[in-house]
This record gives sequence, C-alpha cells and structure tokens, in this order.
Amino acid sequence: MNSNNKKLLIVFDATGCAPVTMHTATELASRLHTGIKALYVEDINLLKAVDLPFTREVSLYTATVSSVDSASMKQRFQTDAETIKKQIEEIAITHSVSLSFSSMSGHKTQVVRNGTEEVNMVLIPAVYSSMGREKQYHLKHEVVVVFEEHAPSSDRALDIALSQAAKMKYQLFVMADSEHAKNRVEQVFERHGGYHVCQLVDFSRLDEVISLLHKHAPALFVLPDGGCLTRDEKKLQQMIDSLESDILLVR
Repeated sequence: MNSNNKKLLIVFDATGCAPVTMHTATELASRLHTGIKALYVEDINLLKAVDLPFTREVSLYTATVSSVDSASMKQRFQTDAETIKKQIEEIAITHSVSLSFSSMSGHKTQVVRNGTEEVNMVLIPAVYSSMGREKQYHLKHEVVVVFEEHAPSSDRALDIALSQAAKMKYQLFVMADSEHAKNRVEQVFERHGGYHVCQLVDFSRLDEVISLLHKHAPALFVLPDGGCLTRDEKKLQQMIDSLESDILLVR
C-alpha cells in the first residue's frame, strides 16, 4: 500500500479531547493529503470497575457522590462518542478531509499497539477537561520529538515535528539516543533553519524521559513507533497517563 494513501488514526475515549486537538489532526491530515480514521474506545477496565460493589462516582464540579453501573456507563460512552463524532465531522468538512468513525471495546494502548496496515500515524489526545484545558494548551510553545537511531520511522517523525513546529510557530526540542543520531538531527536543523534544540537522552530510563517532558510541557509529543519507548505497552501507558500532551506515533 502506498504510504500516501494511509490514514491518521485518532483514538478517543472517556477522558475526552480538546477541540484544538481535533483541528491539529485534521490540519495535519490535510497537509499530508491523507484521511482520518477516528476510533472511540469504550474502556473495558472502566466497565469492569463500575460493577464492583464499592464503586462510586464523584462529580468533578459538585463533589456529589453517586452510584454507577456498567449499563449507565455504556450509555455515557455512546452519548460521548456521538458528541465527538459530530465535532470531528464538522472540523473535517472545513478542511476537506475524509473521515471514518467507529467505536469498539478495549483499551487505548491495545489499539495503538495493534495497528492496521492502513494507518501510518496515531494521535493520542491528552486527557481533556473543559476546566482550563484549552487555556493550558495555548500557553504551550514547544513540539518535542524522539529521534532513535535504529527506529525506521524516526526521520519521518522528525519531518512531521518540524513542519508542525513551523506551522504553530513553536520551538522544536529533539531527544536523541546517540551522538550519531544527534549529528543527523543537527544536519537537518542546518537545512531548515529556525531555533531548535537537540539533547542526548537515555531512553531506557523512562523516568528521565518523563521528567524532561514535564519540564518542556509540549503541545505535541511526536515519537517513532517501534522504538524503545513504544515497544513496551507498559511504558507507553505510563507516558500517556503522566503527560498533558497530545502524543503522535509515526509508523
């Protein structure tokens, strides 16, 4: 399959998604002349948890405690999916981007790890709350990208990160895993111009990676799929859970 015909997969779940993330996804798809495959994941672990006898729901806004069960949670998933579908359809139309939307039960990291051949990018939105998430997003001014010397999609990830940083007028911060990789990145910087930074990072130390990401607090974190940080599902889940950044996996 020609890579130009592959799609961008954006994975939604009950944690929500900022409208600005949907715009980012559709703008990226438009620029790369590809379509979007949107998938709403009904978190199976959450469904199991709500059927436990001691589970209660606490309202984020009023702190009210109430009971909850899997039937009502499934209904919420359906309503949530319909709302997100309507939002992203409207945005996709404005960018003339083709879109398909579906739902499934499972877990976000399983979907990401078990990707299909028709997808070459996966966007995982940051956890979203309407209470300040949009404001926080617009205060961010960096795109962070991982460049692993032996990850086949590192060059593509760097190209996409550079184009996103340029479009958003953000600084680009690159984490490289070797001196050779750092030199390759700096050669690309010389061709593109602009103010960018590259730093050597030990990717086997996830705590170091997450600490750097918290320090830079990027609007978008781009990394090559199949590398050190994405081969291990537990590492990937830990990054997703600990970051307030949209994550783009490039295959």
